[in-house]
Amino acid sequence: MTEHDALIELRGVGKTFTRGKSTVTALRDIDLDVPQGRVSAVIGYSGAGKSTLVRLINGLERPTEGSVVVDGKDLTSLSAKEIREVRSRIGMIFQQFNLFSSRTVFGNIAYPLQLAGWSKERQKARVAELLSFVGLTDKAWAYPEELSGGQKQRIGIARALATSPPILLADEATSALDPDTTQDVLRLLRRVNEELGVTIVVITHEMDVVRSLADHVAVLDGGVLVEHGPVRDVIAAPSHATTRRFLDATLRTRPGDGELEQLRSAYDAEVVTVTVDDRHTIGGRLSDLVRRHDVTFELVHGGYTAVKDDALGTFTVLLQGDPDAVRRAAADLRGTLVDGDVA
Repeated sequence: MTEHDALIELRGVGKTFTRGKSTVTALRDIDLDVPQGRVSAVIGYSGAGKSTLVRLINGLERPTEGSVVVDGKDLTSLSAKEIREVRSRIGMIFQQFNLFSSRTVFGNIAYPLQLAGWSKERQKARVAELLSFVGLTDKAWAYPEELSGGQKQRIGIARALATSPPILLADEATSALDPDTTQDVLRLLRRVNEELGVTIVVITHEMDVVRSLADHVAVLDGGVLVEHGPVRDVIAAPSHATTRRFLDATLRTRPGDGELEQLRSAYDAEVVTVTVDDRHTIGGRLSDLVRRHDVTFELVHGGYTAVKDDALGTFTVLLQGDPDAVRRAAADLRGTLVDGDVA
């Protein structure tokens, strides 16, 4: 398997649950690849099927239909013992940390090593290594109740990495944290991915988590995969209403319907929204439009958004002038940038 091949593959996956006399469909016909060595995010509102997807990947649930392949093994064809062996190669990070209150930090991190039969000397060395990695060497003998939320999650990450799993599942890992602590944890997860080469799947309902951490994103809505692709491409040109709602609620990259109506009623102009991938593109492009098409413009909405190590700019522009010239300018603007729509 080469770098960035799919380490996790879902093909035609469906999952239904029977509750009394009724049947609930949690997932329908999911086709999804998780590239090796990358960070993939699964985003959706409550009830979208995110938690069910996690439980299928780590073998806690079996799909009703389709296949789930993890590291080359089809979980639907494995015995319970074989699934446990696969699960031992998957680390889990939880929203509420799931630390043992009766164990010290050292004891919490050492717990999976004890289950794996490591000697005490090997446990001691590995725990020390992980405490150094997450920056909490001085907390080895503290108890969870003595730690902040961010420190608890760092210990949760260290514990999840104890046996060096190639896959890490983070289920709403930052939902219980404040914004500053969230960014600290996300930076740590980036180090896990970049320095240790661990493939990470992040389950979240926060678009800020997606844009700060992930390389790829899958959007779930009502158990259906409605959109997926590189984060940068999905943010630049969201194709589904659910994705646009996430972006509008968190990034405010585009004016809402009410704002558009106000713009249309206040100005006799063409309203165009474009996304650019270079910090210097928009000014030069608009100046070029003025010169070539004899139109005027006004920027009325937008700005630049950080996307991992990159930046995307989304701007809403009013174009005014001769109607034919405005139409040509709008087509030119939409055709030469990353994305463009008549808003």
